[in-house]
Amino acid sequence: MLRTILVVLAVLVLPALATPAFAQEWRPSWRQMPEMPTMGDLGGDWLGPRETWFAGTANISGIQPSALRPVGQARAGSQQAQVVYFNNGPVPAVVWQDRNGDGRADIVEIYRAGGVVLQVIDAEYDGRANVLRVYDGGGNLVSEERL
Repeated sequence: MLRTILVVLAVLVLPALATPAFAQEWRPSWRQMPEMPTMGDLGGDWLGPRETWFAGTANISGIQPSALRPVGQARAGSQQAQVVYFNNGPVPAVVWQDRNGDGRADIVEIYRAGGVVLQVIDAEYDGRANVLRVYDGGGNLVSEERL
């Protein structure tokens, strides 16, 4: 019986503990969502001048912006990126997505160890961040708030 209780507690508590405490306290230093690049923009040092978009993400993802490499997926019939993965090796640390094709990211996701930890969302499609979601290490929503 005691063993069953301990297993249940571990299943319920450990995923919540897997979310870094600072992820629950993090807020973006920006409100304007980033402009999506064209596929041609992603070569060279495209990320360097845009490192301010990644302020504080290294504390969550565990990866410094200088170690990230952008890889894009183009919108059908266009050179405009629909999704940009900022990877360190095969695993993304940050992902930008433009769901409505307006040329700005609508979702910015920050990952840790392959799982999403934070989402900053432009739910109103007005170019401004207005929702912050925090997830635990098991992919469960811990909190959601309006910005």
